[in-house]
Amino acid sequence: MNQNNVWHDWPLILAYHSISECRQDALAVHVVDFAVQMSWLHRSGYRSVTLSDFESQNFKKGERIVIITFDDGYADNYSLAFPILKQYEFVATIFLVTDYVNTTHVYPWDTMKFTPQCSEAAYHILRWDQIYEMADYGIEFGSHTCTHPELTTISLKESEEEIARSREDLKIKLGSDTVSFCYPRGKLNMDIIQIVEKAGYKCAVVTPNRAGIPLGCYTLRRTGIYYHVTPWLFQLKVSTLMRRFYERVRWPFLKS
Repeated sequence: MNQNNVWHDWPLILAYHSISECRQDALAVHVVDFAVQMSWLHRSGYRSVTLSDFESQNFKKGERIVIITFDDGYADNYSLAFPILKQYEFVATIFLVTDYVNTTHVYPWDTMKFTPQCSEAAYHILRWDQIYEMADYGIEFGSHTCTHPELTTISLKESEEEIARSREDLKIKLGSDTVSFCYPRGKLNMDIIQIVEKAGYKCAVVTPNRAGIPLGCYTLRRTGIYYHVTPWLFQLKVSTLMRRFYERVRWPFLKS
């Protein structure tokens, strides 16, 4: 990937978290809505690739490419999202918090959301057997660090440990190289970007705008898809016109 490419040379990159039947918080997209969104992408002629595919392959200019990403490694990425992805022959990139895979850990931001209709099980994290099955199909797994800290609030040494060890853990577990990274909560600065590059990743994604951080292979911009996104809003958010407007407004320092 040419690090000098401007944003319109890159594909549409979507950012999801949980795909759920009962969650109603911002990080969850209802499974019915997710199915509608994937159906629309398929009907609109989008071809799905992983971040690893995009980093290593050449694509025709103007080709409708979508990269579907999921943060945090929720178990519902396997139970609910994966069957829908397979239905449309789509792939995805899932960013794992490696220390919590195969555990009963619940993220702190989820612990106050349990209800009788949506119990703790709705917030569980993937197991390795689920990950292996998805990997065999073609799902890519990237790093979201070891424990999901805000990297700009801890020491650089701690950040190096979180970023490098998670990559090594994935390499051992999956038997393949890990090229993609996602910054927890979108927190980054130039020091963190350099650590990600030094650790051996080839690309990284960020969803919230970060003023003063130039666009490049380690700050690939995503379009966030959340609970409130209606079918009409989804089509608007992924449109070329809206993304062009959004990038010009949010990244005024970017030169074409």
